[in-house]
Amino acid sequence: MTTNTCMLCGFSVVRGDLPAILDDVLRRIGSGSGGWLLTLNTEMLARCTREPSYAALIRQADIITADGMPLVWASRRKGAPIATRTTGVDLVDAYLRLPDVPAFAIIGGVDPAATLACYGEAARQACAYLYDGKVDLSDEQLALFERALQDRSVKTVFIALGVPKQDRLALALRARLPHLVVTGIGGTFEILGPQGSRAPQWMQRGGLEWLYRLAREPRRLWRRYLVNYPAGVRWLMRDVRDARR
Repeated sequence: MTTNTCMLCGFSVVRGDLPAILDDVLRRIGSGSGGWLLTLNTEMLARCTREPSYAALIRQADIITADGMPLVWASRRKGAPIATRTTGVDLVDAYLRLPDVPAFAIIGGVDPAATLACYGEAARQACAYLYDGKVDLSDEQLALFERALQDRSVKTVFIALGVPKQDRLALALRARLPHLVVTGIGGTFEILGPQGSRAPQWMQRGGLEWLYRLAREPRRLWRRYLVNYPAGVRWLMRDVRDARR
């Protein structure tokens, strides 16, 4: 483990804050080195406990950030504190607010065009490719994506499909187009869109944004937060305990 990362449950998680991570993304865009950026949360950790193949998949990401306060708190207990959480929502919001937005693509999401309209003409113009059809990860479709992203000189790809599909697509695009920065962002465009909203800052800082979202969409999210997430939190707690022995 380097001084710039913290090992959590076997994942090397970046310790920098959002500006530092965004600077790294822009550096990779400028140099053409690209990379797969993964925002790791407790839902993903929980899936890893059930599916070792999923853990092996996401360990191939080039940059892993802490998407959730439980990971930040665990890093503090391990003596390698992560500055703050960096979610897909945070990253996309900061990217779209750049004074000069690098050309990007969106694959998936619920009405991302409505979200882009909230950010003004510069962000809308920078969207070089938008695909909102069914994603099947077939060789034919991957070849279609590859041609479209190349032809439109895309620099960054936001994949809004949810796990694990967005992670599989990210890895596939990383292999075909290594100069791109690719990242899975789940329901980010819904949250940032005209009908979405985020929890108050005090809830975000206290690790309670999940409760805010659960209250807004209990039927859709109850299983995710009340059944799936606890396994990820337990793994984090075991990881911290084992490190302190």
